[in-house]
Amino acid sequence: MGPGEPAEAPRGLDEAWPLVGRDAVLDRAAAAFGGQSRTVLAYGPSGIGKSRVMHAVTERLADDGWRVLSASGNTALSAVPLGALAPVLAADPVAMVTATGDPVALYAAAAAAVRAVSGGRRTILAVDDVSAVDSVSVGLIAQLVETGMLRLLATVRESDPVPDALLSLVSAGDSVRLDIAPLDVEEVGELLSRVLGGPIAHRDAVELHAVSHGNPLFLRELAIGAAEAGSLVSADGLWQLVGEPVGTPALRDLIRARLRVLGDDERDTVERLALCEPLAFDEFARPGAPEALAKLEMRGLITVDETGARMQVGLAHPHYASAVRDSIPRIRAVSLLLEQADVVASRQMTPGDELRVAIWRLDAGRPSDAGILARSAALARMAHDRRTAERLAAAAVAAGADDAASHLLHGELLWSLGRAEEALAALARADERARADGAPEELLAAIGAARAEVFGGDPLGSARGLELLESLEDALPGQSATIALSKAVLLVNLEYAHDALAHVESAAAVAGDSGFEQAVLDLSRAMPLAALARSDEAVAAAQHAVGFATRDDAVIPPRRAELVLANVLIAADRLEDARSTVIESLHDAIRHDDELTARLDEFLMGRVFWQLGRLDTAARWFRDTHGGAELHGPKSLRELALCFLAIVAAEQGDLDRARRHRARVIDGFDADSSVTALADAWIAVLEGRPDAAAATLLARVDVIEPRGAVSVAAGLLHHLVRFGARTHARTAAGRLARLAEATRSPAVRRRLAHARAEADGDASALRAVGAEWESIGHLLYAAEAFASAGQAARADGRGREATADLQRAATLAAACEGARTPLLRFSQGAEALTPREREIASLAAQGLSSNEIAARLFLSPRTVNNHLQSTYAKLGIRGRHELRA
Repeated sequence: MGPGEPAEAPRGLDEAWPLVGRDAVLDRAAAAFGGQSRTVLAYGPSGIGKSRVMHAVTERLADDGWRVLSASGNTALSAVPLGALAPVLAADPVAMVTATGDPVALYAAAAAAVRAVSGGRRTILAVDDVSAVDSVSVGLIAQLVETGMLRLLATVRESDPVPDALLSLVSAGDSVRLDIAPLDVEEVGELLSRVLGGPIAHRDAVELHAVSHGNPLFLRELAIGAAEAGSLVSADGLWQLVGEPVGTPALRDLIRARLRVLGDDERDTVERLALCEPLAFDEFARPGAPEALAKLEMRGLITVDETGARMQVGLAHPHYASAVRDSIPRIRAVSLLLEQADVVASRQMTPGDELRVAIWRLDAGRPSDAGILARSAALARMAHDRRTAERLAAAAVAAGADDAASHLLHGELLWSLGRAEEALAALARADERARADGAPEELLAAIGAARAEVFGGDPLGSARGLELLESLEDALPGQSATIALSKAVLLVNLEYAHDALAHVESAAAVAGDSGFEQAVLDLSRAMPLAALARSDEAVAAAQHAVGFATRDDAVIPPRRAELVLANVLIAADRLEDARSTVIESLHDAIRHDDELTARLDEFLMGRVFWQLGRLDTAARWFRDTHGGAELHGPKSLRELALCFLAIVAAEQGDLDRARRHRARVIDGFDADSSVTALADAWIAVLEGRPDAAAATLLARVDVIEPRGAVSVAAGLLHHLVRFGARTHARTAAGRLARLAEATRSPAVRRRLAHARAEADGDASALRAVGAEWESIGHLLYAAEAFASAGQAARADGRGREATADLQRAATLAAACEGARTPLLRFSQGAEALTPREREIASLAAQGLSSNEIAARLFLSPRTVNNHLQSTYAKLGIRGRHELRA
């Protein structure tokens, strides 16, 4: 399989899945039976994994010598006396059943059976679905537990009662309740990656978690269904969804079986919710609906939300809706949709009501008029439901909305969904209609800005977008502010920071003083300020814009504003703040199908973890970016992700992998990209050509420094320092000093300090730089600084300092997930000391003899000497005198 080609469909999904995310539950159950607990009951909904947990617990107990007996409840056999327990305890079940009329004889027979099968071992009875066990078996189990003949581990389905005979046991102080919780997003990702045999894109783990509600059974059926439908594919070793996750027929049958017992009123209510949810309580007009809702709530089939002004009702699980919708005849579905639309439309409608009615009528094949559809599309976009908004906008155009504004809305929505070619076609139609209709300049400028943004999403499209905007400047002189702000974004992409900021300030000169206009200016200003290394101003501007965007009445998407904030936080070395901002934005983008924001967030997560030194984690995020960009765009991020994957591979010492990633970057991308230069330089270092690597970076700095891209230039020069040659460090220090004179940026000065310390071989300065890098989370840079400090100290004959520095470098490097950079060559092989080794080394360094250390720590002198020999080997020293040096 070649790079970029999709892999075969996953195999082995039908096999048993591993148990993930249940260690704490298993430990608690095992500890309970290791103590005095007589009963442990596991609670949870169907499919949550209660039975798997129970079996895992019994396997642990069996390994510890327990005798395990297993039984299972069965609704069909619940009326049969001893239907569950007789086969477990009696070699002759018929004889056991004949004793049911005499409780004393029955207990005696059961107790004898337990003694016979246990063989003197502790005995556990594991009962699956204990609520469905027949009453005679339950009563006998209670007696056997009460008398200490055995202990009970049982599962209880959600909303099922515990049998009366067990109530006194489960309410006792020695009873333990285990609530089996849904899997969280990380656990879903881990489980799927293990089953699929490779990582799954984080966004798809989030989506599968959302639609499965973390239920392992639902997750399994969704994954199998997606694989069978061909919508779960692997490219470059990353599993991704290329369509909606659809469950298997088995999942739908499972859900329908649960719904089969519903009465007519309950089924009508469930069908309305499946088609129209959520609905307000007072929007159920059918007689008997309140009673039906009460019964459904008792069954756990619906949820009730009272946080808003009106009580809202929805189905408890998204797949209930899909299973029910699939079973509703089309004629009935149309009838229900139109009937519910009429119910809501008969009252005074809010904009949200108008949106719902438009969707229902569209689903019924009776769409509203074009104007209503267009307004509804705008409302859906404001509610961040982009898929619905695009569908409504397309319906509006199909219904005759051929005006420029409708095509512009449709194009912007298509772009947010990652459908760039369709977006450009819609925007071209918008431009054509605007010019034909003599539309106002504001609309023409908005269309041009949208087209330029889409162009900028192409790897080589920023220049094309600038050409378009420059042509609009001459044609629309009154729209200079709008055009200038759009140009600033593209100029930042091309690393023209001075020009970008100048365009923002020119727009500011003619802008109004409304909160919206000032927030837009701040967003546009923040990125060029960050590029100019004016980090405090950049962060302040971005934070002001985010503050405005998060207001209830703001029209700026808050997550887009937070993207800008995250970018400037990364430039300011505030990585933890950036990470927390990005992860919230990412999950919000996934929920609202905002492919553009999701892709940018994935890329920023990669950058954050790369600068933290977490190289494997960074590579995972860059793979997500690359895979998502291949499927959904924007294509420009595909190339950036490949470059960073090459850089990470090089920092891990994998030359072949670095070359493969770099070779896949399209021709011409390097003309306006510093990241390609950095990838090329790192590859040259691994090839043993450090001077060529230095020349590559310095040539790029010569290009971008006059443009004002100070942050990028400082970063490139710092990488030059990391290549390990003092001559290059001195060159970098000189260039960084010039940049530092023009800015007060702590980030630039931090890199300058590192460069000077490396150039001078100053152990003390390197130690200080390492401590500063570590304090802000840049663990790889910190490890490299301490490694250099250790080498410098060793060269000066300060063995103890060298040992400490190298040990600290090794410890930090161990957290950097495979880092093998030139500066770490001095610390490689310096394994981390164990706590006992550190303790003994510390005492030896204080001058204590082996006998004295042994007496203090209650060890033998031989053990002390063995630990010391291990410490000397790990630290690369010859004896005690170097510990004390």
